[in-house]
Amino acid sequence: MFSMGCGGGGVPENRAECIRGTDSLWGSLKQIRSRFGYKINEIDERRHYMDSVLQWLKFAEGNKIAPEMRSQILQYSSVYRIYKGYAPKYKEHVLKAEELFYEIKALDKQVRSGVFDSNLPDFGKEFRRIGGALTQLEMELDETLGKLNAVEPTYRRIAGPVEDFAEKMH
Repeated sequence: MFSMGCGGGGVPENRAECIRGTDSLWGSLKQIRSRFGYKINEIDERRHYMDSVLQWLKFAEGNKIAPEMRSQILQYSSVYRIYKGYAPKYKEHVLKAEELFYEIKALDKQVRSGVFDSNLPDFGKEFRRIGGALTQLEMELDETLGKLNAVEPTYRRIAGPVEDFAEKMH
């Protein structure tokens, strides 16, 4: 797409082709953004709080921790390790999507004002660059959301009891 040379098609045809290209970029971005199920700082804030809870629990006397609670604390710690690694990545993905939003918006504005009417190869370069960035973001987001969503049920199940226990021990 967008690799043909100038000439051949008329200006309206070239612009229409470029508009279809930017529309496809908008569609890809919309699909990516629809997958952001957490607020930008939600996981990072959880991670920081969990770190505090785990610090408090280090000082709990072992004989005061029931076996079931010990098991939940181990699970909580495992969730924390996932959050520790993936919270910053999630935030980066959200920010990258916003950056791409503004890049697509700028490209779309150029297309609609006729900048690429006589130069489809230049449009093609920008289209491929942004499209590649969207593809890369989608792949990275797949991994990050896979990890975060996998531990979410465990977090929801054990966070309350573990955090309540830690508060009592603190």
